[in-house]
Amino acid sequence: MGVKVSSEKVGNMLNQWYIMIKLQQVHKAKAMRDEIERVLEKMEEDQDILLYFNLIDSRYKMLIDQYSLSGSLLKRLEHQAEEKKTDDMLQYYFYFFSGMYEFYMKNFTDAINFYRIAETRLQRIPDEIEKAEFHYQVAIAYYKIKQHFFSLNHIQKALDSFKAHEEYRNRVINSEMVLAANQVDLYRFEEATKLYELALEKARENHNTLIESFACFNLGVCYERRDLLPESKAYFEDAIKIHERENSIYKIRSAYMLSRVNYRMDSLNEARKWYQKSLSWAGAEDEIEYKAKLQIIYSLYDHREPASIDKALDQLKNKKMWSDVAELTSMVAYHYKKEGDLHNSAKYFEQACHAKDQILKLTEVLS
Repeated sequence: MGVKVSSEKVGNMLNQWYIMIKLQQVHKAKAMRDEIERVLEKMEEDQDILLYFNLIDSRYKMLIDQYSLSGSLLKRLEHQAEEKKTDDMLQYYFYFFSGMYEFYMKNFTDAINFYRIAETRLQRIPDEIEKAEFHYQVAIAYYKIKQHFFSLNHIQKALDSFKAHEEYRNRVINSEMVLAANQVDLYRFEEATKLYELALEKARENHNTLIESFACFNLGVCYERRDLLPESKAYFEDAIKIHERENSIYKIRSAYMLSRVNYRMDSLNEARKWYQKSLSWAGAEDEIEYKAKLQIIYSLYDHREPASIDKALDQLKNKKMWSDVAELTSMVAYHYKKEGDLHNSAKYFEQACHAKDQILKLTEVLS
């Protein structure tokens, strides 16, 4: 019978694995996971370490876009994690990762509620980078429900901490892009553009193609919001080149935005090409959100069928994606106004106002 590996040694390995995950070093994280799995077979019995492994594994699965597996694992661990009343760290991870999963599922208020529970445990964990990671995730959740003051407050805390650690320079870039996203919504386009351009420059210097693609995508969004459509199109094209090359799930949203911008520019053949690509990819991933969004732009600019627009909007409303509903109904309303269809224009402006009211109600649930 072989010598048992101490649980303390495995715990240290799990700590290092989690650091690799936070640094978004996918290949190193995968290699370390494989090694830990081999060591676990020889470890002395320790249920806390096994729970720790499974919790970090749920976070790893999010890193590699296996969200359904992550959600299933967290559900299975729920009872066990909540029993650990005296272990702040294990409880923190369970609630924090559950919040991240709910965020991915577009359940933003549920995500924030999990984060609030996690925060009560975080106060007793003396790890500056963990606190920075927490503030980063909370910031993007508040951004999604248009609570810009809270989002800016949390992202600034994350940014200050990440900047103090050279190895987290990629998280600095990500944080600066969250800061820029808030500036876009606050119509501070010049400030946002400078932040995105700086993020793009840093990403290229660090040879981080994924972050480079995010910076390009966000610049595309920023220019579209300013109705600078040729510039917007160019940045979306830069983003999609990376996403197609890397076969990234993010190619769905880049293709959608390329279709949308081309439709707005009356470039129908280009618009239809990217519409078909995005629709095919969204179907393969069962991305209900993007299938609905694609139906909206196709029905608005090509098929010209308001009933199909309403059907797709209902899907987004049912998922309580009120920020997206507000944006899209405004877009539809302005298009009908431009065409002189005042009846449909007024109808969708009214829906945009209703969606914005629902965003406010979401925040009331959190208060």
